[in-house]
Amino acid sequence: MAVWQVEFAIVPRRALANPRVALSRLMDTDWWSAERLPAGYSQQLAAIAAPGSSPTAELQTWGDEDGNRVDVWSVNGKATRMTARVDVRRLDARFSAMLLQFARVADSVLVRRDGLVVEPLVGAFGAALRTSEAWKYATDPAAYFASYAEPEDDDQ
Repeated sequence: MAVWQVEFAIVPRRALANPRVALSRLMDTDWWSAERLPAGYSQQLAAIAAPGSSPTAELQTWGDEDGNRVDVWSVNGKATRMTARVDVRRLDARFSAMLLQFARVADSVLVRRDGLVVEPLVGAFGAALRTSEAWKYATDPAAYFASYAEPEDDDQ
């Protein structure tokens, strides 16, 4: 994942009723193993972004590796996990709107990598992007990297 991407797990709403997942495993949890994605989800995702290539049959991708992207992992042909990456360098209103629409149709929420649960609404989604580390990088890369620099020693 690139520093300018905000990553979300797309999680069935019902799965959050009884969360037992450690934050460190949020993006690797098979949230959809007990739920079903909407019928024809592949075609719906192809309308959001162009299908991509994948190194394995268990992973389907739509979009670009370093841009806007949706990934779906499957086990034995059944979709089990879904993530989306949003490129905040060049916000794409169409991609975002269609992603939110898909999340609503799938009765799901977006969960940012750091655990922030985001309702599939424009305002909540926009706020999640603007408060992300990726946003800080995209709006001021120099300040972003300076925040990781060693503090200067004032005694010299």
